[in-house]
Order: sequence, then structure tokens, then C-alpha cells
Amino acid sequence: MTDTERSKKRVREAKAFLFDFDGTLVNLDKLTVDSFAIVFKEMFKLDFTRDDFMKYISGRGSKNGIVEYLEKNGIKGFSVEGLNSEFYKNKNRLIEERLEDEIYLLPGIKEFLENFKDKRRRVVVVTSSRKEHVEKMLTHFGIYKYFEEVFDRSTVVKGKPDPQAFLNAIEYTGLDVEECVAFEDSFYGLQSAKGAGLFTIGILNEGWNDDFVHKLSDFVIEDYRELI
Repeated sequence: MTDTERSKKRVREAKAFLFDFDGTLVNLDKLTVDSFAIVFKEMFKLDFTRDDFMKYISGRGSKNGIVEYLEKNGIKGFSVEGLNSEFYKNKNRLIEERLEDEIYLLPGIKEFLENFKDKRRRVVVVTSSRKEHVEKMLTHFGIYKYFEEVFDRSTVVKGKPDPQAFLNAIEYTGLDVEECVAFEDSFYGLQSAKGAGLFTIGILNEGWNDDFVHKLSDFVIEDYRELI
């Protein structure tokens, strides 16, 4: 049996799917980088890059990343809550501006969810994004109906890469970890899923996670239809 066949079998036999959101269901990473770049440029004259996003923020939540990034650049005395609020204001504005042209679902996700919808699987989101933001985007793309719950950063004391978020989701399903499969794309998110003991499907986003997704995942896909 090949790796692909083994992974498809594991997915078919799973009783729960635990999905990250940004970069796993919807391609929001570039927009998120732009949102942070606007805030850091306006407030501190810093040039926030994609590499900074991947190092400090991707997959782990904005507040911890803001603190580490600014302290690394020698900046103190800032309001994390205030900066986080500005970030979300910019992100919401950019979503409204770019929703029709630049934001889309990851390839094959709608077909994947539709294929498994009648097979009694528990399907939840485990994310560092805000719940209301996730629900709005899932509703816009017509896939919110496939998910029964969204676990956001507010549901845990320790965010990703700590496994608590995924462990909470597993507990919610009432299933054993071996009966669940996680879908992730970020460095910290993959660490979180593996730390929880989950079989993990990595979502390859070329140019964003090429250097670690294969190392941290049990199997890697570019299109969810590969698993149908």
C-alpha cells in the first residue's frame, strides 16, 4: 500500500475532521500579512514582511506574535489590545475590498466536505482567528453548513503551538485521538496537531510552507480531491 493509499484509508476511516482556517480552508495568508504590514508601518515605521509573518504569527494567533515581533525590533510600551484591534479593523476592510477577486477556498475543499457530509463525521474548526470572522467567511463561501463548531483562540489559555486547542476539540467530539484527523498548513499549527497526537494532513501552499510542511505532516496535499 502506498503512502497515498494509506492516507486516504485513514481519512475514510476517521470519525472526526479538525480543520485549521487561514491557509487550510481559505487563502487569507497574504491578506493577513498586508493587514499587519499596514499597522506596523503606520504605528512604528517598520516594514513587516511575509517572512516576519511566518516566523512570529502564522498559526499561533496575533497577540503573541505582535509582542515578539515588536520586542525583537526594540519597541516597548505598546498596547497589545490596541494593536490587535487595529489589525482586525484593517483585515476586515481588506476582506471587504478583496473578497470577490483575491480570496478563495483552497482547491477541492468544497468537494471534499460534500463527499463526506453523510458519513456521520464530526467536523470542526480549530483556529487562532476570531470565531465571528471565521463564521462570516465560511458562510460567504457556502460551507459553514458542514461544520458543527469553531474553536478559536478565546477557548484556550495557551494557543498554538501548544496542543491545547486540538486536545479541546478532540474532547468535544468524545472520540479517541486515533479516530480524528487534523488538517493544517502553518508551522505552529502543525506542531500543535502533532503535539496532540493527531494524524495530520499538511496543506502545501507553495512559497509559504515548502520548507517545513513535509517534515511536520503525515501526508501532504495541494488539493483536497486527492483524498476523495
